[in-house]
Amino acid sequence: MQRRVLTTFRIGAWSWVVTGVGHLALTAVAALGPGDPGEAGAVAAMRGYRPEIPGVRRSLYDLDQGMSLVMAVALIFGGLVCAHVARSAPDLVTRSRRLRTLALLASLAALGVSLWLLPAPPIALFTIATVTFAWSSATTTPPSPATTTPPSPATTNHPSPATS
Repeated sequence: MQRRVLTTFRIGAWSWVVTGVGHLALTAVAALGPGDPGEAGAVAAMRGYRPEIPGVRRSLYDLDQGMSLVMAVALIFGGLVCAHVARSAPDLVTRSRRLRTLALLASLAALGVSLWLLPAPPIALFTIATVTFAWSSATTTPPSPATTTPPSPATTNHPSPATS
């Protein structure tokens, strides 16, 4: 059962990584290739509008690209952190339903935004992450022997030195 929790947790984590890496790759390909003629007008309009955001003036295009790239890096980071925890501290993943539920809730939120605003690839990948994190969250795992605490001396039925 613990192996299933770790496997599903890892699949969810790597779904986040693949989403971020895929986004960075598509952004690089789009930047290097010739643009769609219909896109040129929209990009020119975005570059022409330069709102001031607390002390900095950037084009709407720069803000959109910057937020998109930061989001991709954050997806990769979040996925790698989850994968690292699953590898380095597997007991933490199997014992902590809160950690598994947090990953599920983040994936569910990302899936909702993807369904609302994004194309098929992130929808598919966040569906995989949501389902696998849900499986790992729904699985009950027994505590590992290392995490069970022995009874404290105060709760044992041994007479104290003062009463013997």
